[in-house]
Amino acid sequence: MRTERRARMLSRLWMAAVYGFLYLPIVSLVVYSFTDSSVPNVWGGFSLRWYQALTTDTDLKEGLWLSLQIATSTATAAVVLGSLAAASLHRYPRFFGRTLFSGMVSAPLVMPEVIVGLSLLLMLVSLQRLLGVPERGMVTIWLGHLLLGMAYATVVIHARLKDLNPQLEEAAQDLGASEFEIFRRI
Repeated sequence: MRTERRARMLSRLWMAAVYGFLYLPIVSLVVYSFTDSSVPNVWGGFSLRWYQALTTDTDLKEGLWLSLQIATSTATAAVVLGSLAAASLHRYPRFFGRTLFSGMVSAPLVMPEVIVGLSLLLMLVSLQRLLGVPERGMVTIWLGHLLLGMAYATVVIHARLKDLNPQLEEAAQDLGASEFEIFRRI
């Protein structure tokens, strides 16, 4: 009984230490964001000076706007392309190159992001040297995010399509729906 209580206490202490290790830097970052000092880890009194400077920083606003544009366009394109990839994997269980296609779609999920990013950089630089496009900027960032987003979207949508009742599609066909209407509505 006593060793069980000690083990429970030790496990709670260990969990508190892990949570402290994870969340203490975040809490200290929030606390020190209200300091008046120019040195990041020296407390100089409570102030909202840095938040005021944040609202007047035009570079930061432009970066935020670019991030929102990339996020919106990436999410939209990833869902559209991921839906098409998942539908083709679901609808056609046997086609030439299916294994390669499935592997290429899911490869970004299992490879480390550093490897994916480096290989994407090398490919885009080679394309730029060869063809002159794409310029490094918003398009290349969008392509990198699309690569990862499409992989996640394809996996999630394909799993959902596997759970879909095939009789719903048959019923829609019996009622005269076209292939596109079935894809869009069901």
